[in-house]
Amino acid sequence: MKHFFFFLATLVFFSFSANCQLDKKHWLVGGSGNLYFYNDDFTTIGQPTVSGKLTEINLSGNVGYFLIDKFAVGLRPGIKSLKSRGLNTASAGHKEVALYIGPFARYYFLNSERSFNILLDGAYQIGMISNFGGKGPLKNATIMAGPEIFFNTSVGMEIMVGYMHQSMSITEEPPGFNHKKSGVYMSIGFQLHLTKE
Repeated sequence: MKHFFFFLATLVFFSFSANCQLDKKHWLVGGSGNLYFYNDDFTTIGQPTVSGKLTEINLSGNVGYFLIDKFAVGLRPGIKSLKSRGLNTASAGHKEVALYIGPFARYYFLNSERSFNILLDGAYQIGMISNFGGKGPLKNATIMAGPEIFFNTSVGMEIMVGYMHQSMSITEEPPGFNHKKSGVYMSIGFQLHLTKE
């Protein structure tokens, strides 16, 4: 953990002379990832609730365009992989994979001359999830805020914290289930701010 904070402090120190392109007609291309370790209670329709330990990895990219200064919109695809222990009758666990895509919008609050900026980001994604041998729809809604630290006019690192609500249902494999979860969401990623020549 000490190494992470040292690395972050070094990045901040070397980025003081940088600023970024947040002007109209610039492109925004990047990606982020997060890792969850959490306990979950799960209810199958007509069955008792079971508990388990879960490890979840989420990776997402984005391609956006600044419609006006400091305001960008675009598409954000993503992939989710989850492994659990104790959520089925054999206690051997299960794997879950999801693919999703949807629109996002973000707004930068400070001027582009600064070496960092504060932004607000919201997204809504739909997709398909595979779980317990069945498939079904998945929906994600997130709202996040945090700083983006610029290394130069084109590259920035963002550290975002916010709220995520996720709902999914599996109907192909009886007895089927519905699952909703929500809570604090943290993401770390990099963005490229590009101009069209």
